[in-house]
Amino acid sequence: MDEYFKYVRTTLRKCFEKIKEMDERSIRERVAINPYGDQTFMVDKVAEEMILEATRIFFKDATLVSEESGVVEIGSGGPPLIIVDPVDGSVNASRGYPCYSCSIGVAEGEDLSDTVCSGVINLLTGDLYYAEKNRGAFLNGHRLRVSNVGRIEEALISVDLNIRGRLPGYVSRMSSIIEKARHVRSLGSDAIELCLVASGAADAFVDLRGFLRSLDFAAAFLIVKEAGGVVLNAEAEDLNVKLLPVSKSPVVAACSRSLGEEIIRSFRNPS
Repeated sequence: MDEYFKYVRTTLRKCFEKIKEMDERSIRERVAINPYGDQTFMVDKVAEEMILEATRIFFKDATLVSEESGVVEIGSGGPPLIIVDPVDGSVNASRGYPCYSCSIGVAEGEDLSDTVCSGVINLLTGDLYYAEKNRGAFLNGHRLRVSNVGRIEEALISVDLNIRGRLPGYVSRMSSIIEKARHVRSLGSDAIELCLVASGAADAFVDLRGFLRSLDFAAAFLIVKEAGGVVLNAEAEDLNVKLLPVSKSPVVAACSRSLGEEIIRSFRNPS
């Protein structure tokens, strides 16, 4: 696991340094459509190339699963599985909205629960969140711990409402949560928002659209868990989905199970 941690930390730092050198015009350049049908920007391409290069240096055999290139076999393939979102919030990056990140998770099997080491780096600030299974979660070397909020009325809740007309009625169902919460935020980088739950800056992150792919949340999932939080599906069960093949799931990350369950109840039965 120490080798995994060295790989994750070194690779994310290199991505940050490389992207920091890019000018605004290059970051915003559109270059392709990725295997999942999303727009690929130059910033995505640069980050993924850096990750691929580093992965080939660190591992003789591995399987890399990326939002941009899909599944890439290195040597004889994995395990380990390297689960990558080169830039989470690439639309933010392309618009100059200052919130986007890069995430890497390392798993020893094909399920989310097999993730053993991960990191998420804020590509604007260089802040590095990371975790190793059963060893805790950290931000820039300082141990993370979730908050202790148990009710929506007391909580700062981060939500993803980016539906683009695909889920009629979704926002109205979310309104019962939004109107009850003490504070509401939406940043456009789900990995960062999950990590803010781990750090205690937010009390919950809610994405019940069912659009998020396992590679979008695998890295931050472990960070939240190791910080003492819970990550649930739409049935209020502990989230565990396939990393390969890539799967989708609703996600509720919370500082406490009681808060996560109340959020899901409120969504199911809006008042």
